[in-house]
Amino acid sequence: MLSSEHIEMAKGVFRDLGYSAATEEPPSPNGPDDYAPINEPLPPIKIITPAEWPDEKPPPVDWLVDQKIPRGDVATLHGDGGAGKTDIALQLAENCARDAGHWLGYTITTGPVFIISAEEPEGEIRRRMYLHAERDGYRLDSLANLHLWFPDDVAHATLAIADRNGMMRATPLFDAIKAEIAAVAPVLVLVDNIAATYTGSQNDRVMVRSYINLWRTIAHGPGKPAVLLLDHPSLSGLREGTGRGGHTDWRNGPRCALYLHAPEDKAEADCGIRVLEQVKNNQGPIGKPIRLQWFDGGLRLESSPGSLHLLAKDVECDEVFMRLLDEVNGSGRHVSDAPSSTYAPKVFAGMDGNGGFTKQKFAKAMERQFRGRKITKEIFGPRSRQRSRIVRTKVDNPAEAVE
Repeated sequence: MLSSEHIEMAKGVFRDLGYSAATEEPPSPNGPDDYAPINEPLPPIKIITPAEWPDEKPPPVDWLVDQKIPRGDVATLHGDGGAGKTDIALQLAENCARDAGHWLGYTITTGPVFIISAEEPEGEIRRRMYLHAERDGYRLDSLANLHLWFPDDVAHATLAIADRNGMMRATPLFDAIKAEIAAVAPVLVLVDNIAATYTGSQNDRVMVRSYINLWRTIAHGPGKPAVLLLDHPSLSGLREGTGRGGHTDWRNGPRCALYLHAPEDKAEADCGIRVLEQVKNNQGPIGKPIRLQWFDGGLRLESSPGSLHLLAKDVECDEVFMRLLDEVNGSGRHVSDAPSSTYAPKVFAGMDGNGGFTKQKFAKAMERQFRGRKITKEIFGPRSRQRSRIVRTKVDNPAEAVE
């Protein structure tokens, strides 16, 4: 005897093939004689062979996160409540939008981002983003490429409902959001989360697969974004350490899946250590788990104080500092190292072309330039009113200027 799930799947197959039942409720699909063909012409079907493909190497995978999350398809990020999945997902969105070029040590594609925040309210997202910006040294106004949607009421965030045949259909709200996403043409669409936007059964294969396919239509649309769906594991998924929730198609349907969880060692977990694992990757390696730690209002690489990408950001800040110093001095103005109206870090943070760096970041860059003897203080003005300003250190031997 076929299960109800198999019967519903069979109904969908027969509908797709152009058959319908004679009655309003389709009969049992245990035999093909129960179905009568409709009097419509068969749709054209195009068949191809590999001989028709171009005689050239296929294009490489278009990665949003190198070797982790591809563009143009659906991915999932699983994690128990409080594990930090929203935090790292927001950091990915922020870094894409502000052209940071990296996320948790991996190279990323940058560009516009669209966030559907159906669980966290605007105030909470603003708080988290403020902490990230303060910690990483940029300003929130550098996130103009990040677009957020919040429901007026989290109870009114349903984006798909099941029809009488068990297929998930887009709601008018989904269609409205889809139009906004198309206008933005993002590289990333972040959906937080499945539980708040999906009203079907977590254990129904047809519902799960059709819901994922709704997001795949967006992934194939303008911008060819990576669509990242956030999800909570089921109890069995937590027990088994797989991060799975509901039907296996939550894992089988997306192109890749990530799982964020606490380590088994309780002492490490209590210290804020988290582990990000790639539990599925159709187009790249699984790779080693990434160890993270809570610090200054968010998760970051456990070894991030010495990580390459943070060192690279310091170098970038140093370069911006020196460029703005030349710009100020070249215009006949001056800046100083002492807190005042001409305090260099404050002045540079307010200038165009500041790279999104804050006064605090520029202050650290200034100290590095003094330590490296790249800049010095110069006394200027009449003897009765002498002041000091920051200038590039003069190099007597040109060879010394080559690093």
